[in-house]
Formats: sequence, C-alpha cells, structure tokens
Amino acid sequence: MTTLESPTLSTLSTTATAEKLARVIIYSGKGGTGKTTVSASTAVTLAASGQRVLIISSDPAHSLGDVFQLPLSRTEPTKIAENLYGLEIDTIYEAKRNMANFEKFVSGSYEKRGISSSVASELSTQPGLDEIFSLVRLRYEAISGQWDVVILDTSPTGNTLRLLAYPELIVGGSTGKKLFKVYKGMSSMMKPFGGTSGPDPEFFNEVNQLLESMNQVSAFLANSNVTMRLVINPEKLSILESKRAYTFTHIYGLTIDAAIVNKIYPVGDELNGCELGSYFDYWSKLHTRYLDEINTAFSPLPIFKLYLQPCEPLGVDALRDVGAKVFVGTNPGEVLYSKKNMWVAERDARDPADIQRFIVRIPFIEENDHIEVQRVGTELMLSIGRISRSVSLPRILYNADILEHHAEGELLTVIFKERQREPEPPRLTRLRRNG
Repeated sequence: MTTLESPTLSTLSTTATAEKLARVIIYSGKGGTGKTTVSASTAVTLAASGQRVLIISSDPAHSLGDVFQLPLSRTEPTKIAENLYGLEIDTIYEAKRNMANFEKFVSGSYEKRGISSSVASELSTQPGLDEIFSLVRLRYEAISGQWDVVILDTSPTGNTLRLLAYPELIVGGSTGKKLFKVYKGMSSMMKPFGGTSGPDPEFFNEVNQLLESMNQVSAFLANSNVTMRLVINPEKLSILESKRAYTFTHIYGLTIDAAIVNKIYPVGDELNGCELGSYFDYWSKLHTRYLDEINTAFSPLPIFKLYLQPCEPLGVDALRDVGAKVFVGTNPGEVLYSKKNMWVAERDARDPADIQRFIVRIPFIEENDHIEVQRVGTELMLSIGRISRSVSLPRILYNADILEHHAEGELLTVIFKERQREPEPPRLTRLRRNG
C-alpha cells in the first residue's frame, strides 16, 4: 500500500484531459442489494481480459476491501491482482484537505456566536459537500490515462442520486456563481475600512476551484463513455427505489446501460439438484413474479440475473466466477445500452407556461394498441394492449395533472398541466390595545 498524498482540487481542476477517456461504470442500488459484489466481479472480469482496471468505493461504510479480503488505501490505488487496483475514498478526509480554509471560516463564525469548538467543527462540514470529492476523484482517474476502465461502487441509492445531482444543481444555473462574485467583491471592499469578519482570499480560491471542478464533473458525467448500472433485488422496496433512480438519472442526462438483479432464489435448473423446503419455495415463486415485473418495468434495458450462491463470494477467484455467471459471455466493459428512455421535453415556445411534456420510450407500442395513462400518486401507470407498466414521475411533475397523451412511433408523450396553487389563508394579527 502506498502512502502518497491524493491530488487536491487545484491539481484535479488543472490536470489536462487525456486523449482517451477511460470507460467509466457507476454501480448504484438500494443498501444491501450487493452492489459491491457486482462491482468487484465486473472489475475482476475485465482485469482478467487484460484491461487495466481501477475500482473505487465512495460508500462511507467501505466494504470493497472486505470483498477482496485486502486492505485498500484511502489516497492512492492499491494493487489487488494483475491489472486490477482498488481505492476506498475517505470523503471527509478529502473535504478537509481541499476545503480547510472554507471550514475554518465557517467554524470560526459559529465559535464567535458562543458555540463550542468541537460542535462548530462538526457544523462546518456542509451536508453533501464531502461527497462531491468522490466524483472529482473519479473524473481525475478517468482522464489520467492510467486506466482502461474505472468502476465506481457507490453508497446506497439516496446518497448516490444526491451525489450525481450536485454538479447539475449547483453549476446548472448562473445565479449562485453571480452571488459568489458579488460577495467576493464586497468582502474585498470591506478590508480597507477595517472589516475583519469577511473570509480570507484562500476561502474564495477554494470555493472557486470547487465550482470549476463541479462544472468539469457535470460535463464528464454526460460523456457517452460514462454509464450507470442499477443493482436490484427481486423485492418490492428495491424495485420501487430502482424505478425512482431510473427516472432521476434520465432527467439529469445520465445514461443507464444495464440492470443486474441480484440475490434471486433459485428455481428449476438453478437448484442444481438441491431440494427447497416450503419456506424457500414460497420465496422462489415470489422472486419469479418480481422478475416478470422488473423485465416489464425496465424494458428495453439489458437485464442480467445472479442467483444466490452456495457460499459467500470473497476473494478474486470467487468474484471471477460470479462475473462469469452474471454476464454469461457478454463483455461487461461495453456500453450495453445508450438510448434515453424518459425525459421532460424542452418547453415549446407555443405552450403556456404551466404545460410540461413527459416522454417515455416504449419500444413495444404498436399502431393499433389501446393505450391508457393514469396517474397514481407519484407513479404514472401505463397500459399498452396487454402490457402494463409503471414509471416514477420526476419531482417537477408532482404538482401537475395529466391533460392528454399521444403516441408516435415508440415514443409516448404525456402532457401535464400544473395545478393552480391554492391561495394562502389570511394571516391572523394580534390586536394591540390602546393605553
């Protein structure tokens, strides 16, 4: 294991982009679905084919080293096997190294208000800010020219979606950057007049480098060589969360190129002659029904299946066996699917301001199919002929109702009209007595 320092924001943001961007695969899914095992088995499979592979973990509760049964560094890639390296990112460590002056100023502001130094230090760590450094480091490694493939094993879905949305949310508009410039100018003007409460120049340098890095990360995630894969268990909650993630990633312009259904109870030939009791027989049949739901909900995405193994897949050899069972002859390093399957269309200038068009790609639509569209809570229920499918709506449509829908080719367009917001009730004011 090396002890070299990891690159800082200034290093990352000034590093020239390599001529060839490495293939980047991001694995996401609900906690406990087996993302780490699937990520690691993909990495081992690709490394065995002769490609230089780096696998990175951004989950604060790192288990990547446990799967490989090898301690991994938090600063520099550790060699695991021939052509295979691993890195467990310590996001808090990265944040403190890169935003020391930022945290010092925020912490000092809390202390001046009577908050103890230990509590002030905790409060100065901005929620979600540390997670950005996982993507910054991912981009750095992908453009370094050292790797053919970089794989990111993420934290559970909720944190991952926030992580992937941060660059778009913060650098997607110009308001935040304009306010940053105004505040920086005001702080500089106050210095000659004895103002001492404003941040030092290093504070603004760090924030400016962070904004620039996030801008680069946002463009990086939109690259066609960067895709995301969902790891799903054949269970209700896992399916629902994965469907929300599926919609979310499409709305933010990210590409999902595959789904892996993991921890399936075996049936038929997969039993290899073993007998199941009535308890496990029930779960096997339930999983079979959920597999049908997954196939319908995520069509036409490529879906791979991994049945429960007779023992824990730990170590390189066991993981190589898992990779062979998951992908069954498919090259897991390729972009397996590249079409966008749902999105909110750009607003048509001819449409009223309260109209939104939500488009879903459904390749099995036929010209004479009867189509029914209904909204149930935050789900869009679609019935096309004999096939039913549900899609999680993006948040932008939560306060809108279906106006109409129409199909053209394999695209179904659902037109939403935003509801009128109810007027706020009049506020009660306390009457003041005279005298």
